[in-house]
Amino acid sequence: MLAGAVQTTLEEGVPLSHVTFCVVDLETTGGSPADSRITEIGAVKYRSGERIGVFETLVNPGTPIPPFITHLTGIDDLAVADAPPIEWVLPGFAEFSRGCVFVAHNARFDFTFLNVALSRLDYEPIPSPPVCTARLARRVVWPDVPNVRLQTLAQYFRTAARPTHRALADAETCAEVLHGLLDLGGRLGILTLGDLHNTVRARGRPNFGKIRLADHLPRAAGVYLFKGRDGRVLYVGKSKDLRGRVKTYFYGDSRKKIEDLLTEVHAVEGIPCASELEALVLEARLIREHEPKYNRRGKMWRRYAYLKVDAANAYPRIKVVRDVKGEGAFLGPFISSQRAHLAKEALEDAFPIRRCSRPLGTRTRFAPCALADMGRCVAPCDGRTDIECYGELVRSLLSSLTSPGGLLGALEERMGQLAAQERFEEAALARDRLRALAEWLARSRADHWLLGAGELVLRDAAQQTIHLVDGSLIRDDVGEPLVQPCPRDRADELAAVRAFLARNPVRLEHTLRPLAEPVDGGAALHRLLSRLQAVDRRPTGEMEDLRS
Repeated sequence: MLAGAVQTTLEEGVPLSHVTFCVVDLETTGGSPADSRITEIGAVKYRSGERIGVFETLVNPGTPIPPFITHLTGIDDLAVADAPPIEWVLPGFAEFSRGCVFVAHNARFDFTFLNVALSRLDYEPIPSPPVCTARLARRVVWPDVPNVRLQTLAQYFRTAARPTHRALADAETCAEVLHGLLDLGGRLGILTLGDLHNTVRARGRPNFGKIRLADHLPRAAGVYLFKGRDGRVLYVGKSKDLRGRVKTYFYGDSRKKIEDLLTEVHAVEGIPCASELEALVLEARLIREHEPKYNRRGKMWRRYAYLKVDAANAYPRIKVVRDVKGEGAFLGPFISSQRAHLAKEALEDAFPIRRCSRPLGTRTRFAPCALADMGRCVAPCDGRTDIECYGELVRSLLSSLTSPGGLLGALEERMGQLAAQERFEEAALARDRLRALAEWLARSRADHWLLGAGELVLRDAAQQTIHLVDGSLIRDDVGEPLVQPCPRDRADELAAVRAFLARNPVRLEHTLRPLAEPVDGGAALHRLLSRLQAVDRRPTGEMEDLRS
């Protein structure tokens, strides 16, 4: 074993001028590292364009060299008869290449051959990833040089050395090609070892030249905007490293949506942010403002819905609405109208409030529906319930949302009864209704103290100050306060704040009003949501877990 591991990896942010490259070429007895052996190793070391070392040796493979290999390379059995075996050569090569970045043309071949030989002799392998000049050429000089053979690239860069199918000559040619590629790559923003590795790994070619659009971006947290030729915002995203994240788009992505986005991109703008939360909120605000065509969430805020208990009606009922308009009590926002309908049905299961959509005044009378005969509606339509009693029912419904222990217990008991009766489809529907209501209740409780605190100053784990006013993040002394229920076009912004505070420890620095949440119902809500999450982790169809 070697005294120490062969170290060939450096920090990704190291400038290429500080990197030592070991450019390698091998001659072998065949194409398979399992069955073939190395006959010659040639390598040159470069740093900052200066040649600082050469390694060259023939290797006795211990097996006959096939005639076609001799015809190709000129190396025959007689030439290697007095050459050292591979076990004598490898320690010297490993020491020569220590601390360097491995480079070769079609690097997988040479890299694999050497690592198989090292493994066979119980040496540490050369760390990956290698740098392949063929793959790099496909990103840097394509389509000017569609053929990336070493001979073609040597002619393109007019190298002094030319490939001859001998190890050292081919390694020297590859080294000159590498420096030509790095010189051109610098104009594309390939400036660090990380840039180089990512470029070599890149799969896409048509839009790779646009990678230079990221050159001006800082390596800092923030929000980035992809813009079209007309200045229209196409996509908004966030990252802890703006420059690095934007570059990854150009390294190749098989999704057609990304390819289409890159085709339209003409400029990239970066907006640094002081904290992760600021980036989350700014992203939500910009998506709402620009509605970018490539952001899936660009128009998703339009899906938010509310429940409205319509106070303008003598006998209020629960409606699903899209906006907070008119008189009445509003619950929400829910993430979709489907979730709002499920929560509505949960409340209607617990309270016999009317469900019919016909106008119903104090003197209006019409025949009751089947729900009245089933005891699931108090039927104000035929005068069974007067306006005072119906009003008390509505007030009881709204009060139960403030102290939801009894409401949740009743709905959970109903779900368990259906499961116990093996009415599993109905139990599953009751579960979905209960979940939609419980999840909204949990969110609304957090939103209540978040929006009700007035001015709120927090400090996160990175010692960044978070300044909120009525739930709205203040950025550059600007921030429009939120109201409850939150408008649907700002629901994503509030969700970002709520989610960040839920998963990150923060320290309270200042609050205008004490932070408080009702105790009543909190334990029941937590227990119920935990139970529903446990059921979700069960295999599909195990509705027996809903039994009381």
